[in-house]
Amino acid sequence: MKTELGHADLNIPAEPKKTLKDRVLRALQLGYQTVAINTVVNQENLFNKKQMKNAKDKESAMMSFPEPVKLELTDAELKSLPNQTKKPTILSRLTILFFHNDFLIHYNKSEAVKNYDLLAVVPKTSLSLLNLMKSSFKFDIVSLNLDYMEEFRWHRKLYREVLGSHAHFEMNYAEMISNRDVRRRNITLAQNMFWAGKCKGILLSSGASRTIYLRPPADVANLSMLLAMTEAQGKEAVLNLPTLVYKAALGRKMGTFRVRVEVVNKEESSSDEEEEEGMDVEQEIG
Repeated sequence: MKTELGHADLNIPAEPKKTLKDRVLRALQLGYQTVAINTVVNQENLFNKKQMKNAKDKESAMMSFPEPVKLELTDAELKSLPNQTKKPTILSRLTILFFHNDFLIHYNKSEAVKNYDLLAVVPKTSLSLLNLMKSSFKFDIVSLNLDYMEEFRWHRKLYREVLGSHAHFEMNYAEMISNRDVRRRNITLAQNMFWAGKCKGILLSSGASRTIYLRPPADVANLSMLLAMTEAQGKEAVLNLPTLVYKAALGRKMGTFRVRVEVVNKEESSSDEEEEEGMDVEQEIG
């Protein structure tokens, strides 16, 4: 199983679907070895059977989580990629925008969520994230979506709890390129993250809905100068941290289990240790 992702962009939005393949190919052409196709679900659009009848927006309303979007690249498209010695990795990701733990009812009943490689959450308030942390629900990424998060301010205890649960933070740069106000707000957020946890565990993704907003890994790493991150943290944000996120996701999907280690024959093990010690002594004398 491949666990080293190389340079990765873990947020290529699944919408709009018409330009999805173009954006994926563009990211791979820029030097990324791994991309993740991101499906976003808002808790406000999750309904049960009774609520579906009264839903105002029938098109966006859903009773369960959708299946991950799959994308296959042809051999001709793979050959056109420059500097790609290995076949690129395309992961699937589910991002849940939530304000209350009620979405867990739909999540626990869904079989589709098991087919996603990565799981991210976007909390509306710090209290909603704190309540989710107290539950047994495990996730891989806390995506910092300022359009959804309301007056969200990080403090050191919550910051450490997220990192302690083997999750990471994510900042998206596409909107920072297109919108001056979003850029200013993200810089303010980064300063708050520096005060709360020295910007540890932050990965940088695109979140690009258009190919024009995608940038190569080196340029993304240089954004660390604007986001209160060190140069080393900027490089890790597009290279090492995505691999750690993926490994944590594999552990989350595997679940917890117990391992028992027992010495079968104590006498044999002790005699083997004595023989090894004797061999080490003879080597030192020689």
